[in-house]
Amino acid sequence: MNNNIKPIIMPKWGMEMSEGEINTWHVKVGDHIIVETDLVDVETAKIINTVAASDSGVVRAIVAEPGETHIVGALLGVIAPAEVSDEEIKTFINSFSGSNQVDVLEEAPSMTDIVNEPAVAAEQQPVKTDILSAGEDDSHVSASPVARRLAADYGVNLNNISGTGRHGRVSKRDLEAAVTAAGGRLIGTNNAVPSREKQGDDSHVKATPVARRLAEEMGINLLECRVSGNRGRVCKADVEAVAAMRNKVPTQTAVSAAPTSSSSTPIAISGMRKTIAERLQASKQTAPHFRVQIDAELDNLLATRKQINDANTEVKISVNDFIIKACASALTRVPAVNVQFDGERVTQFAEADISVAVAIKDGLITPIIPGANRKGLEVISHEMRDLATRAKLNRLKPEEFQGGSFCISNLGMYGIKQFDAIINPPQSAILAVGSGEHRAVVKNGELAVATVVSLTLSSDHRIIDGAVAAEFMSVLKGFLEQPATMLI
Repeated sequence: MNNNIKPIIMPKWGMEMSEGEINTWHVKVGDHIIVETDLVDVETAKIINTVAASDSGVVRAIVAEPGETHIVGALLGVIAPAEVSDEEIKTFINSFSGSNQVDVLEEAPSMTDIVNEPAVAAEQQPVKTDILSAGEDDSHVSASPVARRLAADYGVNLNNISGTGRHGRVSKRDLEAAVTAAGGRLIGTNNAVPSREKQGDDSHVKATPVARRLAEEMGINLLECRVSGNRGRVCKADVEAVAAMRNKVPTQTAVSAAPTSSSSTPIAISGMRKTIAERLQASKQTAPHFRVQIDAELDNLLATRKQINDANTEVKISVNDFIIKACASALTRVPAVNVQFDGERVTQFAEADISVAVAIKDGLITPIIPGANRKGLEVISHEMRDLATRAKLNRLKPEEFQGGSFCISNLGMYGIKQFDAIINPPQSAILAVGSGEHRAVVKNGELAVATVVSLTLSSDHRIIDGAVAAEFMSVLKGFLEQPATMLI
């Protein structure tokens, strides 16, 4: 093997990353590059990161195209000096095996024309199905090269497939899902369900005993699962999230041609949206949510905030900053709420690492203020503004949004009075914050007007009892109504 040939592989950013979607290539085949040149943007479940070149040379091949999803260790492209022959590049790609590589050559872009088409063995011939074969000429349909090649193998007309790739492109996954739904058999399998072996060896994946046993029973490969358990392990909830998504009827794959209404437009689901769907569905299915609600008066807090902001022109403390600090202080008083639960073990935290939901394009993300119980309002304000800005630019590091011991979701800025939030596993509680508004209250037996906010705590009843949640909300109310007590 020529040592001058260097692979561009899917990196692993953070413990939880198992795959990434190709977003945008910044180079093309034939470009001369140097070390640290930006090569390709990769979208993970929550962020977009850029893969930079670790070697200088010429981009000789691009194997992974925008819209495709590849596992960690997968071959994305090849860098080599110009004098390396095309035949050597082909041999390298065909023989490449990353540490976690599975079916690297899912497809090679036709523009490079560097990969020989593999022959399908007689015993691996697909079972064709007539239901997807009818239709007009499909040459105009946007599809990846491998999807088009396999469509010919399966006898499928691409007009009958709804693409879920970028810009509605039909991917290999779309085609195989349609063939399976129509009763066909996939190439290289004896049934319609991909085997664990085809998905890759998951024996090296860290997982709890219960999660591994459950994955075996359900036929789920642990490489498919997000890692949210303690000590970087796949937990029971992670396996159940994958199982929940498998049980859903695909909404983007058609098994027969159907007329498209001129008033509707199919929209591909992003990787982030899919991850949010999986985790929140698993949370609702596995965690018995119960909620407690309390109202807190904010007039003293607003007066304190005004004093701080008037005295310090370099920082503008928000009400949300006070809420973050109040939650952190309340968690130190009621540590039974400051926990994570992976379905088997409870992890209690000494520090209050507060996750705050931030709305971004295609979904939301929860950047973390670590150790908020030890920080002042000014530090919290600066960190929150920085995290929120970088979250909207998809430039957060994995450790800045993965983890957290408690979550806050604030929709008050939209005029929402009160709402229920879904727990973000493996966290065990989330606070929903409504808008502060003037309300009639009774003080000392007389009617008065106060600025009041409604707070709703959703808790996992498996590990947080009603009395504990009520105590936490009572302590939180006290800190918000008398903010000086949390600044001591």
